[in-house]
Amino acid sequence: MRHTNLLILIVSIATLSACAKAGKEVAEELGLAPASCGTDGARVEVDFDGSSFCADGSIVAVSDGTSASITGIGLLGNTFSAQVDSIALGQHTVSEASNALLFMSTGTPYVSVGDSAGWLAIDEHDAANRRLKVRFQAVVFNEMNGQTKPISGSVDVTYTTAE
Repeated sequence: MRHTNLLILIVSIATLSACAKAGKEVAEELGLAPASCGTDGARVEVDFDGSSFCADGSIVAVSDGTSASITGIGLLGNTFSAQVDSIALGQHTVSEASNALLFMSTGTPYVSVGDSAGWLAIDEHDAANRRLKVRFQAVVFNEMNGQTKPISGSVDVTYTTAE
């Protein structure tokens, strides 16, 4: 009897352990989080130091007609933020003073620094529908530990106006 109970316990633990999934996978299966990254007009995708990030928690984009502020928050707590100083079509320099980027990786901030940390390209701006499409690539810096990491990605958002 004692060996039977022990066998049942071991089989139960093995079965439950095999069924354990990451929180995001469960959320996707339940329909609480999409399996793909966002939808047209509501997408922030970032590749940070070789790891993919999707703003699947919240996206906020605000524009005054000439600049924009875009923030995407993931369900697991990572956050991406971009201050786009000019939403004119074309490529713009990312630096500490203009077109600044911020990525919070599990509470650790990485920011664009220097005069030329990378680039940001405004691929589409539809003022009538308040739609903005942006691509970017840069190197961001953590002031606490001195590490630099590559960041790249794209944003496709519908913004509100700050009037």
